[in-house]
Amino acid sequence: MTRRTHARLSLGTPMALLLVAGLCRADLVCSESVVDKGETRSGVPLSHRFTFVNRGDNPVEITDVRPSCGCLAPKLERRIVPPGESGQLLLEINTLTQPDGENGWRATVRYKDGASERELPLYVRACVVREIGVEPPALAIYTDSSLGHEIAVIDRRTEPLMVRAVVASSPHVRTHLGELKRDAAGRWRRSIQVEVLADCPEGTHEETLRICTSDALYTELKVPFTIVKRARFQTSATPASVVLTAAGDEPLPSRVVLLSAADDREVRIDRVETDHPAVECRWAQGPGHQATLKIRVERSRITGDRLRAFVRVHLAQPAETILIPVSCLLR
Repeated sequence: MTRRTHARLSLGTPMALLLVAGLCRADLVCSESVVDKGETRSGVPLSHRFTFVNRGDNPVEITDVRPSCGCLAPKLERRIVPPGESGQLLLEINTLTQPDGENGWRATVRYKDGASERELPLYVRACVVREIGVEPPALAIYTDSSLGHEIAVIDRRTEPLMVRAVVASSPHVRTHLGELKRDAAGRWRRSIQVEVLADCPEGTHEETLRICTSDALYTELKVPFTIVKRARFQTSATPASVVLTAAGDEPLPSRVVLLSAADDREVRIDRVETDHPAVECRWAQGPGHQATLKIRVERSRITGDRLRAFVRVHLAQPAETILIPVSCLLR
């Protein structure tokens, strides 16, 4: 998701649209590649189905669809489009975590025409009215055993919606509905406890919470979240994950992570790797038998409004590799 201030740079003028079309010079052509959905409410499903046509002489193979952020869910109808035929891309947008005001989203269709690789950018924009929200807007749970986490449904209206049920897509997640209260800002707040059970298998799991309500407009709120279940290690990281936020143009703060061995042995770092160029790390021995890792994220190298990455710390002692998730949210 990009705020409208960014959308204006790419969408706001006829000249910008002509530049986009000229750069793409694609055999795949979409007559309506920029769509304005008008006003929509946060939490209400928003989607658009794009139709594109192969105007070239050869079959086109679609190799990838890249959304601008995790709030987009693209669904492609077909991968091979013969000459003269059409295909469709359904773009679903999770508006629940989007900010007030005008927003823009982009999906880039990457395809091959013979040996040539090309792109077709598709855009959706809308003005989001935020009556209902979820805090925190991005949820990722990292654990090596069982762990609980809390989210809250926020209602800014005079009469709040009533939550009938909360259903998790994973059998390894248990939920508990808390009380309805007003917060310090006068908003209605309903807390939901999300617990990852100890029997959750290791690995990364993309899941969804379905919050079923009595409200005719917001009948069901879908909250995507990520579970990262890790193996138990001799070494622990404090904090176990790094979450960074920044508003406006302010830089992202750096974070210090301490690595400690369970038996108070000395921890020595051999090397550190990251899977995203925006994430930088420095490390040193100490204090005591611990090791210190400093994680910094360069905001200018983040595409979109959020980042999820991992830092892999390869230890010389104890001989193991620690995985530290890093997530950033730009408001």
